[in-house]
Amino acid sequence: MRNRKINTILIGLGRIATRLEADPFRNKPCTHAGVLFSSWGKSRFSFNAAFEKEISRREEFQKQWSLPSRIFFSEKDLSVTSLTSSEKQLLASQDLAIIATPSSSHFPLAKELISLGIPHLLIEKPVSLEAKEAKILKRLSDKKGTKIWINHERRYHPQYQFVRDHLQRKQWGEVKSVRASVFTSAKNPGLAFSSLGGGPLLHDGTHALDLIHWLFGKPKLNYAKVIFPKLGTIEDRATAWFSLPSGGEILLDVSGGRKYFQFELDILTEEYRVVLSNDGFQFFRAQPSKLYSGFHSLVPILPKRFPKKEKSNAFLGIYREIYEVISGKKKSQEAYIGDNIEILESIESIYQFRRK
Repeated sequence: MRNRKINTILIGLGRIATRLEADPFRNKPCTHAGVLFSSWGKSRFSFNAAFEKEISRREEFQKQWSLPSRIFFSEKDLSVTSLTSSEKQLLASQDLAIIATPSSSHFPLAKELISLGIPHLLIEKPVSLEAKEAKILKRLSDKKGTKIWINHERRYHPQYQFVRDHLQRKQWGEVKSVRASVFTSAKNPGLAFSSLGGGPLLHDGTHALDLIHWLFGKPKLNYAKVIFPKLGTIEDRATAWFSLPSGGEILLDVSGGRKYFQFELDILTEEYRVVLSNDGFQFFRAQPSKLYSGFHSLVPILPKRFPKKEKSNAFLGIYREIYEVISGKKKSQEAYIGDNIEILESIESIYQFRRK
């Protein structure tokens, strides 16, 4: 596998697959296509096919990246029973399949691709709508030898990795409490309030719970409350109180009804406060107060060797790992499906807590 390009297909041509690349404010690349068609990506990945059910999106993608029409297919062509012999041959020769479709389709598509023998999958979060489906995928992938990555891209962001390293080495002391919040609107972004993507807890809260698991270990749920506007609808708000393995506490708040999007983890240790946010990172350290004698106040600081924003790109990070694993240069992977089973179990425990 060394020194050759990774044969790749992309399934789904929506926001995270390609459309967000047109956002002038985002650090590029910020989509799957953005990585694959970057100078770095084109030297390592061979883009061989795109699957999308909507013709307009196929045409838009073709024009955006100047691609031949022969590589485009409908998603229905991925069914094992409907594939022609030439299509089966094409898929069997692929090293990597990327699933960037609505959440409800992740599980059936992943099952089809595993059965077709594609050895590596990158699946958008959440990997499935239920933990039991994720467990089935893990069992099937273990049996077939398929490696699965879930695109919780913050795990590959150098600034988040910097924070995790310091927390694990306890350079900022023991974590005492964490306030985690994800606020969104009912229409934007994406599928947070859609039957295709689940409610805000599943669609957007999964990022917060992934970071909680990754930074601190699996938490224990103490209490949860989920508010539904009416029976049979997606939740407006979900709040939860967790205990950490180390003894600290987490308060999680995921809700819609806001006129903004906000993602934030506010971590408080014995001596430090660290804020991880979509607006940027902030660091504070306790120092003698200039306002009150005999007290200490939290004062803004900038840690040594904190990665600069312009050098941080999570999307390149996950693809770099995928390339190294497929090429045989690396064996371990960060965004593992086993972790995502635990994340889905945590989400389900919040949804189910009110029924106990």
